[in-house]
Amino acid sequence: MLLRKANLDDCEWVYDALEELRFPVTYTLLQFENYYKSCLNNDNFCFYIFSDGNNKVGLISLNKFKMPRYLGFGYEMEEFVIDKIHRGQGYSYKMIEAVKMLLQEEKSVRKLIIKSNGDDSKHIYAKALKQTDLVSFQIYINKL
Repeated sequence: MLLRKANLDDCEWVYDALEELRFPVTYTLLQFENYYKSCLNNDNFCFYIFSDGNNKVGLISLNKFKMPRYLGFGYEMEEFVIDKIHRGQGYSYKMIEAVKMLLQEEKSVRKLIIKSNGDDSKHIYAKALKQTDLVSFQIYINKL
């Protein structure tokens, strides 16, 4: 299993992988490509592709944020997708474990979090991460 940073050649696959997460928001591949290029040049954000050799299995995005009280950084997993044909094969847990291993290499990383309201994925996150009593509040600003 391999976890690697996404590159420009992955753009269309990432766009397709995000399809079910972006509903009901719609935008074209060209619109996404412009945004995607800016993501590839951002030090505090990254798309990662999880593969089993030649097949792209999953996608995850990580947002890096400062944690002054811990003199370090945290990461939040945002988009988390397993390709439809690879679901139900244990890849979600393996992908989270690969992310944890990757982040352990950066000694200033203090925390990895994911927020989810998806009932189909909570059991996976609970297996790979510790559930807390953290409550999340949000409001959408400038909807697309």
